[in-house]
Amino acid sequence: PSHLVPRRPRSGMSTAVSSMSAAIRGAPVRPRIHRAPRTPAARPLTRARAVEAPVREETSTKQSRKGYRVGVDTLNTFLFREEQRGVVSGDLAIIVNNIAVACKKISNLVAVAPIQNLTGLAGSSNESGDEQKKLDVISNDIFCDAMSDTCRANMIVTEEEDVPLRVEAISGDYIVCFDPIDGSSNIDAAVTTGSIFGIYSSGECEIFEHDSVEEAMEKCVLNARKSGEELVCAGYVMYSSSTVMMLTVGDGVYGFTLDTSTGEYVLSHDDVKIPDPGQRIYSGNNGNVDKWAPEMKAYVRYLQLGGADKAKGPYSYRYIGALVGDFHRTLLYGGIWLYPPDKSAPQGKARLLYEVAPMGFLAEQAGGMAMWGECAEKRVMEVVPENIHQRSPMFVGSSKMVVELQEFLEDRAPVYRNGPRDEL
Repeated sequence: PSHLVPRRPRSGMSTAVSSMSAAIRGAPVRPRIHRAPRTPAARPLTRARAVEAPVREETSTKQSRKGYRVGVDTLNTFLFREEQRGVVSGDLAIIVNNIAVACKKISNLVAVAPIQNLTGLAGSSNESGDEQKKLDVISNDIFCDAMSDTCRANMIVTEEEDVPLRVEAISGDYIVCFDPIDGSSNIDAAVTTGSIFGIYSSGECEIFEHDSVEEAMEKCVLNARKSGEELVCAGYVMYSSSTVMMLTVGDGVYGFTLDTSTGEYVLSHDDVKIPDPGQRIYSGNNGNVDKWAPEMKAYVRYLQLGGADKAKGPYSYRYIGALVGDFHRTLLYGGIWLYPPDKSAPQGKARLLYEVAPMGFLAEQAGGMAMWGECAEKRVMEVVPENIHQRSPMFVGSSKMVVELQEFLEDRAPVYRNGPRDEL
């Protein structure tokens, strides 16, 4: 067209063409091959659709029992509708949204940790005695800032702080507990990590002008000691091949995958239920089995031999070494995850307030079980911690698998308690 400006040849192009022609002028000429003329192919009837946007599969927009659309609705949409239903308050929705934003930042940091000098130790340890990674410290600051910015939480409990942190709240009276980076020892190897959070209803931590610093701190600590029964929301965000948030507000479990192109968490897992009994999988630290009680060692051997149905062969063993990753697999595939006490950790290793109780809440909301005790007979949700960093064992997974564990321990535990402690 006349209105288009012709492209000017790049400098030296004509010279290059001439040189090329000269170089090939003396080359032998390949004889021409005579072929029959080609018959033009018939134009496909669907050619016009080639330029159309791909049609979504029906399964990507299926509606849940609440009317949510998988692959379409976002976390913000979910929180808005749950608020309309009266399931969550506006204050709680703001807290969850800020947690989601904080986890986006942490996800980005985890992804670039090797090239941003964010791997390795920070040179300090937390209240639980664990050596802190650099990202432990940074992620903790991100979470604390996010919760302070909401002005809806009056107290923060985190694995990386010795005592609860009191923050100013213009409304809302929630206690927000979290493990900023679960499985941080995996970061240097780029293996699955995650963040775990639990939001508790609180009541008030009333501090008066005449209270000493010690008295005020004691009130805050006592107020932060909550059983899982007082959780109003719990979840985790897993940083792996994708960033996934699994969330419950007390009415089922829903999963949201971060769409990095839009920055939105999009509904990807609708009303999740743990398959029962699900796949024949058991998980736990096999390296510590010799430290476990004899009846627990016997149970592992029982699964390795096929359990109650030996004809199906042995149970598969899967273990990532991060609570978030192992729990996520159990949530979607079923099976059982074992975290019993051992000789080096008689009270267990996972923290009750911000790891065990939130995961227990998710498991029960998904139709599974989360138990503890010598015969796995006690709900982890009912335990009131004696201190904010109290540890706890846990057996969690498909209901049938946990019940089978209970029956096995009830049958075997008395025998092993009165017999040789090193017998399988």
